[in-house]
Amino acid sequence: MPQSLGGELLGRDGVFAYSCLACRQRKIKCDRRPNCSNCTKTSKQCVFVPPVRGKRKRTKPPRESLHGKLKRYEELLKSYGANVEPSDDFDDSDSDPETASRPDVEMDEVPEPRSKSRGDPFGLGDSKPQLVTKEGTSRYYDSALWSSLGDQFQHPETTSLGEPLDESDDHEGGMLLETEEHYRVEDLRSLHPSFQILPKLRDIYADRVDPMMKVLHLPTFWAALTSGLRNSHKLSRSLEAEIFAFYLATICSLEEKECQSLFGIPQPVLYSRYKLATRQALVNAGLLSTSSPTTLRAYGIFIMCLRKSHGGDTLYIFSGVAIRLARKMGLHRDGTSLGLSPFETEMRRRLWWHLAHMDFRLAEVLGTRPSLDLSCGDTKPPLNVDDEDLYPDMADPPAERDSITPMAPCLLKCDIVELLRKFSTRPGDVRWEALYTPDVSLAKKDGAIREVQDRWERRYMRYCDPSEPFHTFVSLMVRSSICKMKLFAHSPRRFATSSRPPAAAPAAAAVVRVPRSERDIVFENATKLLEYATLVYEGGHGLEKYMWQVGTSYLWNTMLYVLIEARRRGTGPKVDRLWQLVGTMFSHYHRVLEEPAGAVYAALGKWTLEVWDHHVAASMAEGLPEPPTPGYIDTIRRRHQKPPPPASLSGPQGQIAAARPATRKSLGQARFQPERYDGDLLALEPLESYDFPDLLSFEMDPNEWVQWEQLVSGQSGFA
Repeated sequence: MPQSLGGELLGRDGVFAYSCLACRQRKIKCDRRPNCSNCTKTSKQCVFVPPVRGKRKRTKPPRESLHGKLKRYEELLKSYGANVEPSDDFDDSDSDPETASRPDVEMDEVPEPRSKSRGDPFGLGDSKPQLVTKEGTSRYYDSALWSSLGDQFQHPETTSLGEPLDESDDHEGGMLLETEEHYRVEDLRSLHPSFQILPKLRDIYADRVDPMMKVLHLPTFWAALTSGLRNSHKLSRSLEAEIFAFYLATICSLEEKECQSLFGIPQPVLYSRYKLATRQALVNAGLLSTSSPTTLRAYGIFIMCLRKSHGGDTLYIFSGVAIRLARKMGLHRDGTSLGLSPFETEMRRRLWWHLAHMDFRLAEVLGTRPSLDLSCGDTKPPLNVDDEDLYPDMADPPAERDSITPMAPCLLKCDIVELLRKFSTRPGDVRWEALYTPDVSLAKKDGAIREVQDRWERRYMRYCDPSEPFHTFVSLMVRSSICKMKLFAHSPRRFATSSRPPAAAPAAAAVVRVPRSERDIVFENATKLLEYATLVYEGGHGLEKYMWQVGTSYLWNTMLYVLIEARRRGTGPKVDRLWQLVGTMFSHYHRVLEEPAGAVYAALGKWTLEVWDHHVAASMAEGLPEPPTPGYIDTIRRRHQKPPPPASLSGPQGQIAAARPATRKSLGQARFQPERYDGDLLALEPLESYDFPDLLSFEMDPNEWVQWEQLVSGQSGFA
């Protein structure tokens, strides 16, 4: 049994569980027995008193849990006005001991906030923007500081809304629009047409221009135009710029006879005159420092009218300026989120999407990415309504129509952009090449294309009236867009790899990488694109009035696709039809044969000759009569200074071998009348700087596609 000594307990062996008091104070080892050896030597009283431990002070604060940190950060963000939505699976309780006691860890990747989802990659839902409007101008603020202060307090380097323009604005605009003194128009009022001509210009604009770029509300614009011309001394500079842009766009759509009838002046002279006048009006309106949507609307129309006189590189820069001005005015934000009226919301949507489509198209021509500014907004597509459904004092947005309206071309482009955005791998990278991505299955791409096609069938095609030229044009836009989508989704470049056949192996012996089913889809849709283009270029069905805004650059890729597949097929009714379409396409380009226009035309000419020679050889090998040589083949052959294949060579391989070493000459565009070019063809020099590959190599080497796209993007005059 334990013994008690001094009120304390001894163990069975007579040893205390702790040292005596004297040994603890001296911090020496104690044998823990009554009257320990240390106390006996020093003659001190040996007392065993149980030690009393005090609470140890913490020298470091407790580590904060991960949830605790998140909660504290959210409170800080809320104090600055941020709208923080907690995650559905967030648990702020500390009941989990493992979570509560877990030490801090280094996080390699910060979770993306909920607001920055794929639908809102730039976090627009968290911002508190402010749109300040004054005297027909508007300025948008994203910055928290300036948006809270308003227009009366601005950065000292900016100008206030409605501030009158000074001479420096003219110089700033001249930096962009090159208004040298000898190009200035001193009196713009002298260039206003008479009141007898104006109604005719209005009707022409409404018929030919308005559906192609729906940015004006014609009833309110026409009222402002007539009122401004009657009181020209009160005409604002922004409205003056919009009026001259209206004149210029109408003149661009006129034919020579119409210009002579209305103005008595040749169309090129009239176009040059009003281009200078519109440019001067934009400079007078202070384009580069403007906050007026009216001025920006005039500038957007002006850029579209420059397609026949300026190259794609210049227009791309002009388009970038327009996009930046639009962002400054807040056009990238939908009017419903800014508290604007239904009318103003709809007009801002029209202007924003006009500029967005213009930048998207120019980027496609140049083979580059569109501006990232196009993807950092939430502006909704315009409504499918007529101008008569809108008026400035309306309180509620109008109901959309189930029919083809002048908004249809714009809405078709919006649907295309939305489809491409679904397949883009990065925010803002909205291009046709998104349909090449291997990250999305072909079945999913085809399903998305079918959804768009069904939507267009229900919304537009069922209301198409073939007797209406505009309805026919919209129908062709729908069908051409579907073909182009399928062409990109099933492009043979998807099967191209980095490996190439040996140099000694003939092209015909190359391994076929593209399945026949895929090649059939490509050939069918590319041929349809040429057929639809033929309907427009031949001027039937009243479609010629829209030709002034129809681009041509998509034809060159289409021509490459059909030539590759025609080279594979050799003969057949579809191939015979193809040669007719190729001849029709070549006959509508006046520069193809009239001048050495560049590498794209030279490459197409070389490949066209090779495929034709193969077609002739394949026909003879199958026992068919030799097909008659079209006139455009003779013209291209003389352009390349290449004699026809020798008659002694028979069989496909012999004909192909004769066709392969063709001399590379430049190839321009013109109607194919061989007798017209006899005097000039021999004087042309070859394009030795280009090494055009065999057509079948495109199915093997992805670099061939890249080089071809570079040639196409560098070719001028696609508009």
